Amino acid sequence: MATVNRLWVLYDPSCGFCVRCARWLHGQSTFLPITCLPLDSEQIARRFPTLPEPDKEELTVVDSAGGVYRGAKAWLMTLWALQEYRAWSLRLARPGLLPLARNAFEMVSSNRHVLSRILRLKSERDVAEALTKTLGPADRPRCADGACHPKAGGTPVLGVEVRRERLEHR
Repeated sequence: MATVNRLWVLYDPSCGFCVRCARWLHGQSTFLPITCLPLDSEQIARRFPTLPEPDKEELTVVDSAGGVYRGAKAWLMTLWALQEYRAWSLRLARPGLLPLARNAFEMVSSNRHVLSRILRLKSERDVAEALTKTLGPADRPRCADGACHPKAGGTPVLGVEVRRERLEHR
Protein backbone atom coordinates (compact mmCIF):
# COMPACT_ATOMS: atom_id res chain seq x y z
CA MET A 1 0.00 0.00 0.00
CA ALA A 2 1.41 3.39 -1.06
CA THR A 3 1.94 6.11 1.51
CA VAL A 4 0.11 9.39 1.04
CA ASN A 5 2.64 12.21 1.33
CA ARG A 6 0.92 15.07 -0.55
CA LEU A 7 -2.57 16.32 -1.46
CA TRP A 8 -3.86 18.42 -4.33
CA VAL A 9 -7.14 20.25 -3.71
CA LEU A 10 -8.95 21.17 -6.93
CA TYR A 11 -11.25 24.13 -6.43
CA ASP A 12 -13.57 26.40 -8.40
CA PRO A 13 -11.70 29.69 -9.06
CA SER A 14 -14.93 31.47 -10.01
CA CYS A 15 -16.33 30.99 -6.48
CA GLY A 16 -15.25 33.54 -3.86
CA PHE A 17 -15.91 31.07 -1.03
CA CYS A 18 -13.73 28.41 -2.71
CA VAL A 19 -10.93 30.92 -3.32
CA ARG A 20 -11.07 32.01 0.32
CA CYS A 21 -10.96 28.38 1.50
CA ALA A 22 -7.91 27.73 -0.70
CA ARG A 23 -6.17 30.77 0.82
CA TRP A 24 -7.12 29.60 4.30
CA LEU A 25 -5.65 26.16 3.60
CA HIS A 26 -2.42 27.77 2.46
CA GLY A 27 -1.99 29.32 5.91
CA GLN A 28 -2.66 26.17 7.93
CA SER A 29 -0.08 23.91 9.57
CA THR A 30 -0.16 20.55 7.80
CA PHE A 31 1.13 17.03 8.25
CA LEU A 32 1.83 16.86 4.53
CA PRO A 33 2.01 19.43 1.74
CA ILE A 34 -1.29 20.59 0.26
CA THR A 35 -1.37 22.28 -3.14
CA CYS A 36 -4.56 24.04 -4.16
CA LEU A 37 -5.12 24.11 -7.92
CA PRO A 38 -7.90 26.07 -9.62
CA LEU A 39 -10.02 23.85 -11.87
CA ASP A 40 -9.06 25.91 -14.91
CA SER A 41 -5.34 25.29 -14.28
CA GLU A 42 -3.37 23.62 -17.07
CA GLN A 43 -1.41 21.81 -14.35
CA ILE A 44 -4.34 19.51 -13.61
CA ALA A 45 -4.37 17.81 -17.02
CA ARG A 46 -0.56 17.57 -17.02
CA ARG A 47 -0.26 16.26 -13.47
CA PHE A 48 -3.31 13.96 -13.57
CA PRO A 49 -3.77 12.84 -17.19
CA THR A 50 -6.13 9.95 -16.31
CA LEU A 51 -8.35 12.01 -14.03
CA PRO A 52 -11.76 12.62 -15.61
CA GLU A 53 -12.50 16.33 -15.92
CA PRO A 54 -13.38 17.44 -12.39
CA ASP A 55 -16.89 18.75 -11.83
CA LYS A 56 -16.76 22.38 -10.77
CA GLU A 57 -19.73 21.77 -8.48
CA GLU A 58 -17.83 19.15 -6.48
CA LEU A 59 -14.72 19.49 -4.33
CA THR A 60 -12.06 17.07 -5.57
CA VAL A 61 -8.88 16.01 -3.77
CA VAL A 62 -6.14 13.82 -5.27
CA ASP A 63 -3.47 12.21 -3.11
CA SER A 64 0.09 11.25 -4.03
CA ALA A 65 -0.84 7.54 -3.98
CA GLY A 66 -3.42 8.06 -6.75
CA GLY A 67 -6.51 8.24 -4.55
CA VAL A 68 -9.30 10.55 -5.68
CA TYR A 69 -11.83 11.90 -3.19
CA ARG A 70 -14.95 13.87 -4.03
CA GLY A 71 -17.46 15.87 -2.02
CA ALA A 72 -17.56 15.22 1.72
CA LYS A 73 -14.80 12.60 1.50
CA ALA A 74 -12.55 15.22 -0.14
CA TRP A 75 -13.34 17.61 2.69
CA LEU A 76 -12.53 14.98 5.34
CA MET A 77 -9.30 14.05 3.55
CA THR A 78 -8.26 17.70 3.53
CA LEU A 79 -9.04 18.02 7.26
CA TRP A 80 -7.00 14.82 7.83
CA ALA A 81 -3.92 16.58 6.39
CA LEU A 82 -4.24 19.58 8.74
CA GLN A 83 -2.51 19.47 12.12
CA GLU A 84 -5.31 21.25 13.93
CA TYR A 85 -8.14 19.21 12.37
CA ARG A 86 -6.90 15.61 11.93
CA ALA A 87 -8.64 14.41 15.10
CA TRP A 88 -11.88 15.99 13.86
CA SER A 89 -11.55 14.33 10.46
CA LEU A 90 -11.12 10.91 12.07
CA ARG A 91 -14.06 11.52 14.37
CA LEU A 92 -16.35 12.81 11.60
CA ALA A 93 -15.45 9.83 9.39
CA ARG A 94 -16.89 7.34 11.91
CA PRO A 95 -20.14 5.64 10.86
CA GLY A 96 -22.25 7.47 13.47
CA LEU A 97 -21.11 10.95 12.40
CA LEU A 98 -20.33 10.48 8.69
CA PRO A 99 -23.93 11.07 7.54
CA LEU A 100 -24.07 14.31 9.56
CA ALA A 101 -20.67 15.43 8.24
CA ARG A 102 -21.82 14.65 4.68
CA ASN A 103 -25.03 16.65 5.18
CA ALA A 104 -23.14 19.63 6.66
CA PHE A 105 -20.61 19.61 3.82
CA GLU A 106 -23.32 19.31 1.15
CA MET A 107 -25.30 22.17 2.71
CA VAL A 108 -22.26 24.48 2.62
CA SER A 109 -21.17 23.26 -0.82
CA SER A 110 -24.56 23.70 -2.45
CA ASN A 111 -24.86 27.22 -0.99
CA ARG A 112 -21.27 28.36 -1.60
CA HIS A 113 -22.24 31.01 -4.17
CA VAL A 114 -24.86 32.42 -1.77
CA LEU A 115 -22.26 32.41 1.01
CA SER A 116 -19.85 34.24 -1.30
CA ARG A 117 -22.43 36.97 -1.88
CA ILE A 118 -23.43 37.26 1.79
CA LEU A 119 -19.82 37.34 3.00
CA ARG A 120 -18.74 39.49 0.05
CA LEU A 121 -16.08 37.00 -0.99
CA LYS A 122 -14.89 37.63 -4.52
CA SER A 123 -12.87 35.44 -6.85
CA GLU A 124 -9.77 36.92 -8.49
CA ARG A 125 -11.73 37.04 -11.74
CA ASP A 126 -14.51 39.08 -10.09
CA VAL A 127 -12.01 41.48 -8.51
CA ALA A 128 -10.14 41.92 -11.81
CA GLU A 129 -13.41 42.55 -13.66
CA ALA A 130 -14.56 45.13 -11.10
CA LEU A 131 -11.21 46.91 -11.15
CA THR A 132 -11.15 46.95 -14.95
CA LYS A 133 -14.65 48.48 -15.02
CA THR A 134 -13.61 51.10 -12.48
CA LEU A 135 -10.04 51.82 -13.51
CA GLY A 136 -9.84 50.62 -17.10
CA PRO A 137 -7.27 48.19 -18.51
CA ALA A 138 -4.18 47.71 -16.33
CA ASP A 139 -1.75 48.78 -19.05
CA ARG A 140 -3.40 52.17 -19.72
CA PRO A 141 -2.83 55.22 -17.49
CA ARG A 142 -6.12 56.73 -16.26
CA CYS A 143 -4.95 60.22 -15.33
CA ALA A 144 -5.26 63.09 -17.76
CA ASP A 145 -1.82 64.64 -17.15
CA GLY A 146 0.09 61.34 -17.39
CA ALA A 147 1.45 61.68 -13.83
CA CYS A 148 0.42 58.12 -13.07
CA HIS A 149 2.32 56.72 -16.03
CA PRO A 150 5.14 54.34 -14.98
CA LYS A 151 7.75 56.57 -16.65
CA ALA A 152 6.66 59.65 -14.70
CA GLY A 153 8.60 60.76 -11.65
CA GLY A 154 7.91 59.53 -8.13
CA THR A 155 6.07 56.36 -7.26
CA PRO A 156 2.53 56.96 -8.53
CA VAL A 157 -0.39 54.88 -7.41
CA LEU A 158 -3.65 55.73 -9.17
CA GLY A 159 -2.28 59.16 -10.02
CA VAL A 160 -1.21 59.98 -6.46
CA GLU A 161 2.46 60.23 -5.62
CA VAL A 162 3.42 58.06 -2.70
CA ARG A 163 6.19 59.40 -0.52
CA ARG A 164 8.12 57.05 1.66
CA GLU A 165 8.90 58.47 5.05
CA ARG A 166 11.54 57.21 7.35
CA LEU A 167 10.41 56.41 10.86
CA GLU A 168 12.78 57.08 13.70
CA HIS A 169 13.02 54.56 16.52
CA ARG A 170 12.99 55.94 20.02
